[in-house]
Amino acid sequence: MTEKKKKYEVTIISKGGECDKPLFEKMLKNGDVVAESVKEHVGEFVRFLGYAKVNIDTDDKNFDLIYYLTNIGYIYSGSEVFFESVLDYIDEEEVDCFKIAEVKTRKGTTYKATPILKVNTKSNDVEIEK
Repeated sequence: MTEKKKKYEVTIISKGGECDKPLFEKMLKNGDVVAESVKEHVGEFVRFLGYAKVNIDTDDKNFDLIYYLTNIGYIYSGSEVFFESVLDYIDEEEVDCFKIAEVKTRKGTTYKATPILKVNTKSNDVEIEK
């Protein structure tokens, strides 16, 4: 008796940073990227090291998802608002890290990556916990 293999196809739409590597692409296609939802990290400070926007097609559904490699591991979001907030600042030298924020909208809740600028610690006595 042969078991029907479940459909799991990943198409990479775009990628950048540390996620733009053959090994990461292999991990995606094999379903070996284990990520937490961005909503689990609201209020936390993170550094984005890379991203991969993908389309996932299974027996049950077809959807787009964006994976992010960060200093705390992999996180994911399906939000274009979150994706744009990361892409707008990910390569800016003046950005130290991002704070993940929850934003209420007319349609419900969405998430943004708010850039945190580097500060000159010699002239500033305030320490930010990260």
